[in-house]
Amino acid sequence: MNKLKKSLALIATLAIASSAFVACGDDSSSSSTADAGSSSTAESSAEGGDSSTGEEGGESSTADTPVERPDNKVASTDDKLTVLCWTGDDLNNMFKVFADNNDKGYTTDNLVFEKVGGGGEEARDQYPTYFNSGKDVDLFVLEADWIKDYIDKDDLTAPLTDLGFAEADFDNGYEYVKKIGTNDAGVIKGSSWQATPGGYVYRTDIAEEVFGAKTPEEFQQYVDNWEVFTESAAKVKEQKNMAMVDTLGGLWQVWSYKRTSAWADDSYNLVIDDYCKEYADLAKEYYDKGYVTKAEQWKTWDKAVQNGETMGIFQCTWCFGKNGTLSSLEGNTKTEDDATEWTVDGPFGSNWAFTQGPSGWAWGGSWLALSPKANSGEIAHDFVEFFTINAETMRKYAEYSGDFVNSPAAMKAIVDAGTNKNAYIGGQDQYGIFYEAAANIKMDNVTRYDSVLKKYFSDNISKYVQGAYSSTDEAIDGFKKDVKANVPDLAVS
Repeated sequence: MNKLKKSLALIATLAIASSAFVACGDDSSSSSTADAGSSSTAESSAEGGDSSTGEEGGESSTADTPVERPDNKVASTDDKLTVLCWTGDDLNNMFKVFADNNDKGYTTDNLVFEKVGGGGEEARDQYPTYFNSGKDVDLFVLEADWIKDYIDKDDLTAPLTDLGFAEADFDNGYEYVKKIGTNDAGVIKGSSWQATPGGYVYRTDIAEEVFGAKTPEEFQQYVDNWEVFTESAAKVKEQKNMAMVDTLGGLWQVWSYKRTSAWADDSYNLVIDDYCKEYADLAKEYYDKGYVTKAEQWKTWDKAVQNGETMGIFQCTWCFGKNGTLSSLEGNTKTEDDATEWTVDGPFGSNWAFTQGPSGWAWGGSWLALSPKANSGEIAHDFVEFFTINAETMRKYAEYSGDFVNSPAAMKAIVDAGTNKNAYIGGQDQYGIFYEAAANIKMDNVTRYDSVLKKYFSDNISKYVQGAYSSTDEAIDGFKKDVKANVPDLAVS
């Protein structure tokens, strides 16, 4: 990530303003934002953030000089903001919170969701067709695995600074989030409302029966690294005839975070290192010994959980929200109380808890990008600021949706307040674990090929554990063949 001058960094705390929303947008309002929107160190501390440490979102200084922001270059000829995505799960919540908490009178009538594709990868492929159709588009959502397909192309994405932001405005989120949204030329093209660390959701009754662990803190020692996690998986299988993990897909997502090499080097060569073989061996061991169920991720995993086939599942931040995977399990019902408290009647609840698990990891995430064809500049600015810069309004969204927002200050304030109690894990506060994990996320190896390569690799390992290949080497050869046939940009040796 391009490091910005220290003299600007603390002022990026402008997100934590005393008003619920910071006005900005057209030429006249962008100057008022610089005056009214900036926050002092004291205001940042009041929100719960420690603006002096990189852990809380980047380098900072004690400079009092206001941040200089450019004018909003995007026309405001349309008072409706059109946002493209493959799902409305997040946007529907965002639209409601934005309409209820802005100070400019925007309502849901000013917000339009356009569905493109049936999933992230379909949206990646179908966005260009939508753009060429001439239909309205202001902002659109990108995923980490393929964000570089868009932010490195100026005909598809415009700099977020075109909306009247300074680069320093994005400094108070998590560093890895800003880095992923910054293109190869050092231009900020995407900003996310969320950070996505993960952990391990587990059965408390099994943990107490097998290990004598009554709390997440006590249980963590039995899953603290991969060696002890595997030892614990053996005990659970022996004593309860249950798997430790629900799917290979979940196992792969956590393990893949351990990798220190990118899938492609600077010369566009496919990189296959020892980590690949290590995962293949781990997956084979877990599959053969019953430490992981034979369920498919997102397809039959829920039945494995509900049928008592697994002690636990790896879940990240977006699994816990109103539309997350935990809420989708059959038998779960949700009742809102002040938009924060949930009542759960189903397989989750008092019998489940949450802990860090064997290693730090993160899963995906979504970034807002600006279309060069945008014509709703003022509301686009306000929407991006509301969800990706302003810690006060981001906190409101976190408290409503259950998402973990891209603001250490906002999340620390919630954790310190002790008000979050998630019914899916017996009233435990998942944010406390996520907050500690998020500070350590590093995603330095993102390439434009990640979505495709990770899928091909995972698919070939699945074939291996199911018997289609007789060895790890054969599985990796199968992976290479898929890459050669489908990713012509990469050289495969």
